[in-house]
Amino acid sequence: MMPIRTLNHLLVRPEVSRNIEIADPGRNALPADELGFVLQYAVQPDISTARRQLAAILDTLDFSLEPLFPRSADELAHFVVLRFPGIPTGRASDALFAIAYELRDKLELVSCEPCIGEHIMSVPEPPESRSDKTAVAGSLCWVNGPAPADKKWALENTRVMSAWNLSPDLGKGIFIAQPDTGIAQHDEIESDSLRLDLAADILEGGSDPTDPLDPETACPGHGSGTASVAVGRRSGEISGAAPGAHLVPIRCVHDVRVVNPAPIARAVNHARLSGCHVISMSLGGLGSEALRTAVQKAVDANLIVVAAAGNCIGLAVYPARYSAVIAVAGTNVNDRKWRGSCAGPTVDLAAPAEMVWRAKHEVRDGGRPVIAEGQGTSYSAALVSGIAALWLNRHGRDNLIAEANRRGVPLQDLFRAAACHTARVPKGWNASHMGAGIIDAEALLRLDPADIPVAAQDNGDPEGENGDVQRLVLEATRLKPSDETFDWARYGAEIANLALRLAHIRAQWSGANGQGNGRRIAVSGALRQAVRLSGDPALAALTENFQSISNE
Repeated sequence: MMPIRTLNHLLVRPEVSRNIEIADPGRNALPADELGFVLQYAVQPDISTARRQLAAILDTLDFSLEPLFPRSADELAHFVVLRFPGIPTGRASDALFAIAYELRDKLELVSCEPCIGEHIMSVPEPPESRSDKTAVAGSLCWVNGPAPADKKWALENTRVMSAWNLSPDLGKGIFIAQPDTGIAQHDEIESDSLRLDLAADILEGGSDPTDPLDPETACPGHGSGTASVAVGRRSGEISGAAPGAHLVPIRCVHDVRVVNPAPIARAVNHARLSGCHVISMSLGGLGSEALRTAVQKAVDANLIVVAAAGNCIGLAVYPARYSAVIAVAGTNVNDRKWRGSCAGPTVDLAAPAEMVWRAKHEVRDGGRPVIAEGQGTSYSAALVSGIAALWLNRHGRDNLIAEANRRGVPLQDLFRAAACHTARVPKGWNASHMGAGIIDAEALLRLDPADIPVAAQDNGDPEGENGDVQRLVLEATRLKPSDETFDWARYGAEIANLALRLAHIRAQWSGANGQGNGRRIAVSGALRQAVRLSGDPALAALTENFQSISNE
C-alpha cells in the first residue's frame, strides 16, 4: 500500500539516516517530537516477534520498538510504541493516520495511533510579550488590564484560606503528581515541597525533571507556575492551595501548545505506580487509547485525576474530555467566565484562571525567578488539585476510600460529587457550559463524607468507550452521530483530531492562517471513504466543513 511505501521512502533518505540518534533504551526516553505510532495488541506481544513482523512490513530495521508502559504487566502491557529515532513527527496528519490504518490491518491490532502533537490550543500571552507568529493566538485570548492587587485573591475566591482552618496540615502527606514541562528552582516553591525521588523525565528518560526553560517554546517554566498554584509556600508573596502537600514533577511536554498523548500516558502511569494521590494535568490537546486506559487505571486505583478544560478554542480538550477526568474551566475575579476558557457539557466545575498570580521565570534574563499574573485553565486545574489534597488530608484518604467503596464508586467520583455539590454558583451561571459552579474549598471540607450525594450509577460513560468522540462531533457540528455501525474504534482518533482543529480554526485564534503550526491537516482517504459509506450527516458535516474551511 502507498502509505507504508511513503514511510519507507522517508526512512531511507540519506540526509535523515545520517542524523539518527538512538536513545539509550535503559533510560526509557520517549521524545515528544519524534515520528512514531502507539500499537495496541489484543494480548501482550513478544517484543522480539513483533519487531521481526514490523521489519518485514517496513523493510527496514531502522526503528525502535518498546513497551509504552515499561513497568506494567496488565492491559497496559498491550501497548507498544514504535519510534523512528531522529525523524521529526511533522508529517501531514492524513498521511500519518493512513499509515496507522495500514499497520493496524497488517498486524491485526486493536488500535494504532500516530504519535502527533497537534497545535490544538494556545497559551495566553500579552500581545507585547512575543513577536513571533505563534504568539498571535495567545494574545487574542489574553485579557488586558491590571491584575488584582491581592496576590492571593484566587485563594480567597475559592475560600481556600478559610479552609486551611479545617485542614491545618495544609495537605501534608498527600502527593500531587504534575505531568508538565518539569520544574525549575523558584523562591516561591520550597525544596521540601518537591518529591524529586519520585520524579521522572519521560522525554529524555531518567529521573531529572528539570525544566530547560527553552525560550523557543511556549511558556517556558510553565511547570513552576502551576506548581506554585498547587503547593507554593504559604509564607511567600503568593501561596499554593495546599502548601503542606508534596508535588511530584513529571516532565512529559516540552511545549504546552503541542501535546503528544503518548508521553502523557506514560506520565500518568508513572504517577500511579509511584504512589501519588492526585494527578494535576495543566495541559491538553489530543487523546489516545493509551492515555484513556492509563487515566482509567489511575481512577480505578483511587487517584483523583484533574485536567484543564483548555484555552482559546471553545471546546474542551483531552484529557479533560474523558468522563473519568475532572474537567476544570476558568473564571475571573468577578466570577465570570475567563474569555479564553474552553467550556461545554464535559466541564465539571470552574476555578480562577484570569490574572492568577504565580511563579514565573524570565527566560530572557537567565531564567530569573519572578512573580507575575498568568491566564489559563492551567491555573484552574492546579487550584482544584491543591484543594483535592486539602480534602484528602482533612478527612483521611483511607476513610474517604472506604466511603467510596461503600457507595460502589471510585474515590474520583466521590470527590467530583462533593466538589460539585458544594460549588459556589454565581448569579447568571451557565451550568451547561461551565459546570456546577466555582469550587468552594471551605464548603467542600465541611461536608461530611457520609452526606456526599453520589450514586453508583453515576460512574462510567453511558455512551461507551468512544462516547467522548461522539460528543465532540456533536459539539463541533451541532449534529448527533446516528450511525450505530460506524467503526469509532478505528477512526475515533482522527475524527477527534479533525473536530478540535476545526474548533481551532473557527475560533480564529490563529489569525488568517488557521493552520499556522507547520503541519498540513487534511482528512485521510480511508476516513473519507468510511464517512461516504456511512452516510451519517454529522460525520459528513465534520469532514466537509473541515475540508472547506481549511482550504480557504
